[in-house]
Amino acid sequence: MDERTEKIKNAKINNVLGLFVLFFGVVIIISIFFTETDIGKITNAVAGVALSAIGGGMMFKSRQALKKALSA
Repeated sequence: MDERTEKIKNAKINNVLGLFVLFFGVVIIISIFFTETDIGKITNAVAGVALSAIGGGMMFKSRQALKKALSA
């Protein structure tokens, strides 16, 4: 495969992985409402926000890379 095709393939894979991590982070954020202890709620909030930020960042970067690879 040429370099452009490889970049497109990697961007698509990273986009799907970012979506998975983002979804998992949202599930953890929702679990705050089902947690009884305050420390559990804080832990779920921090973990959910961190995972959501990582997943969103992965999706953002991969979509930029995909646009760049397709326009080149």
